[in-house]
Amino acid sequence: MMNNRIGSQNPENSRPKWEVAVRGLCVSMLVCFSLVTGCGESLPTTVPVRGRVTWQGKPLPMGTVTFQPTESGAGAPLRPAVATIGSDGTYQLSTFRTHDGASPGEYVVTIHASTPPPMEAGAPPPKWLVPPKYATAATSGLTATVPADASEELVLDFDLKD
Repeated sequence: MMNNRIGSQNPENSRPKWEVAVRGLCVSMLVCFSLVTGCGESLPTTVPVRGRVTWQGKPLPMGTVTFQPTESGAGAPLRPAVATIGSDGTYQLSTFRTHDGASPGEYVVTIHASTPPPMEAGAPPPKWLVPPKYATAATSGLTATVPADASEELVLDFDLKD
């Protein structure tokens, strides 16, 4: 006759039910954690990039800097890097995470800087702080290279004049 009581000498039932439940919970949590964190996939390499944007020698007080990749395919940057220009004209690029920089490669740089859009009907339209040509890749005339062998933060300043 089999004895199915908790703690019996039968090897199949030698562990208390609570211990089996705790082990099952631990295994479930481990599986969920693995699914959430992934299997160690890493993001592409980036190089920290910062700089300063000036207009006619003075810091640009607001706007956006975008590094748009010029190539596609194997080894080319995967996505643009973007930064908000601070009140002192400085920026720090972000691609995958905040201030992680840009992937190595060649870029066309655009700078969009205008006053905020009006909140009221009939108010004047936003005013460009720099010529609108800098806001378009085809007309900005700005380029940048982020080297793959950079060993420290890259500083790229843009002094806009016309």
